[in-house]
Amino acid sequence: MRIAYLAVIMVVALSMVALAVSPTAVAPVKQSVVSGVAHPTGRIGGETIAEATVIAALPYTDAGNTCAAIDDYDEVCPYTGSTSPDVVYSFAPSADVVVDVFLCMSSYDTKVYVYEDVHTPGAPYACVDDNASCGDFNTYMYQSWITELTFYAGHTYYIVVDGYGGDCGDYVLDVYEVELCVVECPDGSLLEGEVDCYTDYVDDYNGGLNSSPPVYSYVDCAENIVICGTSGVFPFASTTYRDTDWYVLSLDQDATVTIGVEAEFGALFGFVDMAAGAFYESATTASCNYATLSHSYVGPVDAVIFVSTDAWDLSYVCGSDYYLTIDGCPITPVEESSWGSIKALYR
Repeated sequence: MRIAYLAVIMVVALSMVALAVSPTAVAPVKQSVVSGVAHPTGRIGGETIAEATVIAALPYTDAGNTCAAIDDYDEVCPYTGSTSPDVVYSFAPSADVVVDVFLCMSSYDTKVYVYEDVHTPGAPYACVDDNASCGDFNTYMYQSWITELTFYAGHTYYIVVDGYGGDCGDYVLDVYEVELCVVECPDGSLLEGEVDCYTDYVDDYNGGLNSSPPVYSYVDCAENIVICGTSGVFPFASTTYRDTDWYVLSLDQDATVTIGVEAEFGALFGFVDMAAGAFYESATTASCNYATLSHSYVGPVDAVIFVSTDAWDLSYVCGSDYYLTIDGCPITPVEESSWGSIKALYR
């Protein structure tokens, strides 16, 4: 149950340092390091929506190569200007089902998006370029994974396997049913208090350095802090943004702070080094999976904590819940006094 609100939102007069890739709201320019394969190997999906390879049942796996295909489609999520060839699969569920569309085992810089019933350029049903939850970021830097996407009975969904820039290559497509992740905020949680994001949302609440002017939620030191918030990904003009939440914890002495996050989306969280414009420490965690991270501070100092989605994934709908735990904040002890000593003060 959510029972209290964070009472104070602090505006911090900080210069707008250019942060590294991860803490930004809008995805930065990407330079692909994955090279496509020169010639096709194995099967490929259909060339167009009209020729889509039919997925008859779940779970479904197919492997192929996109290099011999044509560039029929493209969507921005959030990178523009792709000329990669693409292939198409279709699925018409007989009952409502929640699925993952998984390309993490592919060998090139993939992108995947979904249309519902018809081709809707500029307005896909879902779209993902990079998903850090694919695994080791050094191995799976630029693979795609749409998580917890609802397919409804009576509709046909077209899954387009595409690439970033002009990349093509071997792909492995897995589509499988999953249970919908629901996060329940622990009793006694503080509420973040921000409205749910939406198309062209301007975050002037606790968007940190992604807001102008920068704004932060200020958290008082206490034992077992738990904050319940929301995040999500939304279209903004011609690109894609995510709701980023920044919290400031004032430490009056040295401390090792541990934060934990569980979310209804793949989450990225960490401690931000404001001087360097990057993370001290960061981690990602899959939906409905609680994970922790620690960092040691030399006080007095303001610890800046970041929570957002791990990808610019439009299936991470605005208003998706998460909770953040904060432990290790030092509390100055109060000296105990006897009732007799207290009475003596007033004699």
